[in-house]
Amino acid sequence: MFKRMIRGLITWSMNDRHQEDIQISDCAEEPRISATGIKFEVYRANGGTIVETRRYNRKNDDTIYELHVITDTQDVGQAIGQIITMESLKS
Repeated sequence: MFKRMIRGLITWSMNDRHQEDIQISDCAEEPRISATGIKFEVYRANGGTIVETRRYNRKNDDTIYELHVITDTQDVGQAIGQIITMESLKS
């Protein structure tokens, strides 16, 4: 029974009839926002949360990385809001 389920799954995944509905756009130009934003990643850690922010400086052609530590006693949403406010004031 298990082998039959695996074969059915393989057959279903190899079936090309679903591929006819998918269309990929050839348009090379897609609308983009020209301004550089602040990118951040949030990591869980023992005793809190770590937020890594990245900003691109066009003048120096440099990427600026900063780490922010949020302890367990702090509200994560409020702390991330403060980090975003501080980083946007730096730009």
